[in-house]
Amino acid sequence: MKTIKDENYSFEHVKQRLKERYNIEIARDFYDRMNKSLRPFIGEPDCGTDNNGDQEIHTMFIKNKNIRVVYSKSKNRITTVLL
Repeated sequence: MKTIKDENYSFEHVKQRLKERYNIEIARDFYDRMNKSLRPFIGEPDCGTDNNGDQEIHTMFIKNKNIRVVYSKSKNRITTVLL
């Protein structure tokens, strides 16, 4: 069975990756603010894009750390966090 990757799934995934990779814990409202603060920069990725241009890699300063996140333009949200 295929997992439905809705907005709540993306939040839980990002929350888990931030904890695993950077020992940072976030709440849903923080995730929503992350997305909102990144939207003015969509189309101007500072770390690249995927081959079809839907996913962009951006650097965000989160809790005193530079964190690279993947933003999906089609989903209009951050979908994962990179090392």
